[in-house]
Amino acid sequence: MGHTLFKPLLLTTALLACAPLAQAASTLVYCSEASPAGFDPSQYTSGTDFDASAETVFNRLTQFKRGGTEVEPGLATRWDVSPDGLTYTFHLRDGVKFHTTDYFTPTRTFNADDVLFTFNRLLDANHPFRKAYPSESPYFTDMGLNTTIKSVEKVDP
Repeated sequence: MGHTLFKPLLLTTALLACAPLAQAASTLVYCSEASPAGFDPSQYTSGTDFDASAETVFNRLTQFKRGGTEVEPGLATRWDVSPDGLTYTFHLRDGVKFHTTDYFTPTRTFNADDVLFTFNRLLDANHPFRKAYPSESPYFTDMGLNTTIKSVEKVDP
């Protein structure tokens, strides 16, 4: 019996010794069941599109804790809700950096202006971003957020 277990153990050890050590990847490799139509989750809403961008590329103010429906911090470290439940104040994480690539070098870290830009491009039909995407954002409008959210304001610089 000892020899029966010893041979597979020896073979496994030999195979593991031959395997290269894991190295930190410098490139994201994403395998998908289909090709995403686009990488803006407000414009492209199929499961394939969301899988390729919403969780992989973009950070959110809040997110669901993995495996459940409990909301946890994302780019917002915490949030306050007014007594009437109509006003939410998000406290943003400091020091969040944007991705750097060969063709884009960010000049600053994430701040409240980025949150304003994101919401205003979805809420305001006259926002300059709408020149690039003239339609409403399907996910945002399908969730009713275009009528639920009255305004988004920056409280602190």
